[in-house]
Amino acid sequence: MRKLIKIILLLIVVAGIMFFTCSEEERHIDKLTNEIIETAQKGQNNGEDNDLLENLGNAIVGTISEKVVHIYVKSQLKVDNYQIINVGKMYYDGEKRVVTIGAFNHVFCLVKAYDLLDEIKTH
Repeated sequence: MRKLIKIILLLIVVAGIMFFTCSEEERHIDKLTNEIIETAQKGQNNGEDNDLLENLGNAIVGTISEKVVHIYVKSQLKVDNYQIINVGKMYYDGEKRVVTIGAFNHVFCLVKAYDLLDEIKTH
């Protein structure tokens, strides 16, 4: 009986910690945006030395692209809050899928960012 009480108390403590460390919707948006941008930048970097003008152009395009991706993700991502955990869902590949999970003050991305990048390119 004591063992059961200890397990129940442990579960209550863990649930309490999860409740107070549940991530906000904006953290889901930022995590997904950053994942997509990093994937896009890795695709553009081919290891060659670029001149100053090309680097400046890439920086400007990168800033604009980041804002566009952020706006797209914000408009498409729906975060369901279950008090101790929250789940980010968005449509891609023709169906609504879970793409992020927020728990313990951290957001975990569950999909490959290049899949979402392809989805953004088609819109």
